[in-house]
Amino acid sequence: MTTSSKINNPKELGQYLLEERKRLKLTQKEISEYTDVGRKFVLELEKGKPTAQIGKIFELLNGLGLELHLIKRGEADSWKP
Repeated sequence: MTTSSKINNPKELGQYLLEERKRLKLTQKEISEYTDVGRKFVLELEKGKPTAQIGKIFELLNGLGLELHLIKRGEADSWKP
């Protein structure tokens, strides 16, 4: 997996989080317990459910060691983390 990825929709976010969880060799149950987010939520988010709660998304990002960066369209090529 790359260290950064452009996410355009809930399905892409879910896929990215699924791949990162698997890379870390964590089950849905383990990451849900570690982040105090329900397993059902993890499952739905990984499937791309568009109505996910943003607070829970941030809990999962934190638990997976990820950060969210917002970049204006057209400026992504010049962005350096």
